[in-house]
Amino acid sequence: MHRTALAAARLLTRTTEILATLLIVVVTALNLTQVGGRYLFNTGFSWTEEYMRYLMIWLMMLGSVACIFRAEHMGIEFLETLAGPRRAPLVKSALYSVGAIFCLYVLVYSWPLALRNAAQVAPASGIPMIYPYMALPVGAALMLVQIALTWFAGFEPDEDNATETGSAA
Repeated sequence: MHRTALAAARLLTRTTEILATLLIVVVTALNLTQVGGRYLFNTGFSWTEEYMRYLMIWLMMLGSVACIFRAEHMGIEFLETLAGPRRAPLVKSALYSVGAIFCLYVLVYSWPLALRNAAQVAPASGIPMIYPYMALPVGAALMLVQIALTWFAGFEPDEDNATETGSAA
C-alpha cells in the first residue's frame, strides 16, 4: 500500500508540475505578446491580460498539489522544527488534516459557484467563465487526493525523491 500510494503521489505530482510548466510558458508568451503589441505596434490586446489572470489561477492550484507532496508549504518545516523530531509526524499530520478540511470546504463551495457562472462570459476574451471558476474545485479535489496519497505513503518521500528535490532524507 505504501509503495502504491507513493507511486501514485509521484505521478500526480509530476503530472501537475508538467501542466503548471506549460501554463507558465503560455502565460509568458501572452505577456510577451501584450508587451510587444503595446510597444512595437502601439496597440494593446485586452484579452491577453484576462487569459493570463485566469491561467495564473489554474497555475496556483496545480502547483499546490506538488507542494503538498514535497511538503514545501511555508509553515510546515518551521512548525516541525519547533515541535522536535519526535512530534514532527504529529505536527505534519495535524497540518495536513487542516489542509484537507480547507480543501474540502473549497471543493464544496466552489463547485456550485462554478456551475452558476457557466453561462457568463469574460468581457475581453469571450471565454466561458466556467473555465476559470473550475480551477478551484478541480484544484481542491486534486489536493485532497494528494493529501490522502501522502498520508498513505507515510509523509516522507524516499531517497530518490529527496535527491530529486535536492533535500536530504
